[in-house]
Amino acid sequence: MKDRIVMVLCNLKPVKMRGVTSEAMVMCASSPDKVEVLIPPNGAIPGDLVTCEGYPREPEPQLNPKKKIFETCAPDLKTNDDCVACYKGSALVILGKGPVKAPTLKGVNVK
Repeated sequence: MKDRIVMVLCNLKPVKMRGVTSEAMVMCASSPDKVEVLIPPNGAIPGDLVTCEGYPREPEPQLNPKKKIFETCAPDLKTNDDCVACYKGSALVILGKGPVKAPTLKGVNVK
């Protein structure tokens, strides 16, 4: 993972993992046999926002942790036949740079 550009879901509710508090998650394509870190498009830099095509970016000032928003959305995060990470079939992209992809996994969950 060193010196790699990856997609990270940030500002999650803090949890302890192996004795370390974590507030983010590296996003991966996952099958029962294999896990692949999602790869941002060429030219992506740390801090680039990932958006979902067809969905306006209208962040809430503060999310209610009791609503479990990520858990509600997670089942609809999958890769398509081109290995592009999608939400309900709409590509996750960095505007002006391209889609976020898995190296080889098609039609699998993104976690």
